[in-house]
Amino acid sequence: MSLIYGTDSAMPANTRLTNGYNLYEWVMRKSCFPSFWGRSLTGERRITAEEIEFLRSKRCKIALVIRDLNEQEICQNDGTHSAIKAVEAAKNAGVPQNKGIALFAYIPSEWSVNHNWMTSFAGNLLNNGYIPGFIGNTDSSKNFNFDRQCSHYVLATRNADQLHAVYWSTEPKYNFDPDIWASYAPSELLPKDMHLWSYGNIDFHDIHAAKVYAHDSSVMKYFL
Repeated sequence: MSLIYGTDSAMPANTRLTNGYNLYEWVMRKSCFPSFWGRSLTGERRITAEEIEFLRSKRCKIALVIRDLNEQEICQNDGTHSAIKAVEAAKNAGVPQNKGIALFAYIPSEWSVNHNWMTSFAGNLLNNGYIPGFIGNTDSSKNFNFDRQCSHYVLATRNADQLHAVYWSTEPKYNFDPDIWASYAPSELLPKDMHLWSYGNIDFHDIHAAKVYAHDSSVMKYFL
């Protein structure tokens, strides 16, 4: 296993900081070359064509994240509307369909979610040519709901290969770069089943970038 380093941020990678660096350069300075960068596909700070070209010029792949969900929305049974919004955003950004690219639903660490919503969301993404992804708090001592609901999702979709879902954990956190895969996982999954793991942060004042590991090179196929 060879861990692959990347990052994830709500702010654009080419954001100019007050220290003269852009965010990409600051991540490089504080850590190392990111092989991929998680960026918002939706919302006010969504990725632009300019930023896509910027990251491509750095040979940095892009993980596409849906950050404009709300807790009431994802606690419903039906995720069709959420999926349709994500699909339209992907099309508008020029993300090709039927190429195995994942769209990740970001579920903040303290939120609840409904596994029926997850199943509906995932099925609708698949039907529209995208792979479903879920980012969630995998520490059950901090958020038991995500552990339980994600496990229900795994059980409900097991005969359908979990609808090809890609899992991105946000726990545990370290203040150093671990050299082994130590991601937490929901009860019905094993750590090795997690594809991505946000394990730390790089900060500049109120701007934050998560330090992320991909489990291995096979995960890179899910990125733009």
